[in-house]
Amino acid sequence: MRLGLRFALAVPRFVSLACLSLACLSLACGNEAEQKKRIAEVEKKAEERVQQAERQARAKTEEVQRELEKAKAELAEAKAKLSDAVSQAQASVEEQTKAVEAALQKARQAFKEEGRTELAHLNKEVQEVSSKSGKLTKAAKASFVQSMKDIQKQQKLIGEDIAAFDKATLDTFKSTKAKLDRDLAVMKAKIRAARAKLPQ
Repeated sequence: MRLGLRFALAVPRFVSLACLSLACLSLACGNEAEQKKRIAEVEKKAEERVQQAERQARAKTEEVQRELEKAKAELAEAKAKLSDAVSQAQASVEEQTKAVEAALQKARQAFKEEGRTELAHLNKEVQEVSSKSGKLTKAAKASFVQSMKDIQKQQKLIGEDIAAFDKATLDTFKSTKAKLDRDLAVMKAKIRAARAKLPQ
């Protein structure tokens, strides 16, 4: 009897537990379907966010690429302009150098011509003085011959001064011209000294 009672008491408990389990199971199944739905929604939202992030990353990458291409184009343009400017500057420097060299050559020729003209004038004076030397006495003639030798040395120095203009630079023109002028003045003084030795 006790066993029957226990059984009778146990069966309703078992049935209620089974019902409760079925109810929980049905609730769990309902929750599982709902959870799957929620998971699917979360996954969908996550997928959308990933796609949006990828789109934004692609957009930013494309923007950076465009800016990089623009910067490359600007750099190439700047290099081309710089190259043109350097070429023009070099051409300008070369033109100016040629112009300076041409002016320098003209100045050399002008100074040489001036020196030759002055020397030719002095040489005429020397010939004139020399032509009058026949009237000198023997004692005066030795001194006159020495003066003429000094004049010839001076003529040679003046010839060297004139030739020095071929190598003269802008920096040395003044000193080269000054030396020529000094040597011409010395020659004039020697001609006057030789002329003074001639009989009047």
